[in-house]
Amino acid sequence: MSNACYTDGELFDALKKGDYIGYNKLFERYYVRLCRYVYTLLENTEDAEDVVQELFLRLWKNRKQIEIRENVEGYLFRMAKHLALNELRSKPHFQELPGETEQAALSCSYEDTRVETEEFRRVLFGCMDLLPERAKEVFLLHRMKGLKQQEIAERQDISVKTIKNQIWASLQRLRKCLEQKEAWRFH
Repeated sequence: MSNACYTDGELFDALKKGDYIGYNKLFERYYVRLCRYVYTLLENTEDAEDVVQELFLRLWKNRKQIEIRENVEGYLFRMAKHLALNELRSKPHFQELPGETEQAALSCSYEDTRVETEEFRRVLFGCMDLLPERAKEVFLLHRMKGLKQQEIAERQDISVKTIKNQIWASLQRLRKCLEQKEAWRFH
């Protein structure tokens, strides 16, 4: 494989066959663009680069199992978005735990509260996984990253009203999901 005259499909086919040169050419073609895209979601250069590197590692590792039914570019960007949203979710969004001296002074009820908080967080993120992809992305940007609705609207190239509607609908869905999980927990 020599120059850039190969299509994405040809490069991906070469990758599937274990051709490292085809893999590398695909990496060179998309790495910078994917990093820029992921940066718009994470707003952190190092995290964006880590996510894209993880994407390409997974691509190589799972090359024989991956089936792309649409274009390669669309697949890579969807995979990047998914990994970026996972990265957002994995970040601690709660305050750090107190220092050891402060912890020693706290009662056991603190541990109970912490366990309940972690359990709630797991349930919440499980409910968030049920949201449509775009709504989940908007919700995470607004509630977890703290972006204003106007910023999200500009980033997503949609109206502020649409952002407000998506956030409202997401909150309604999450509330309903959490109520169902809470009811189930006590039965």
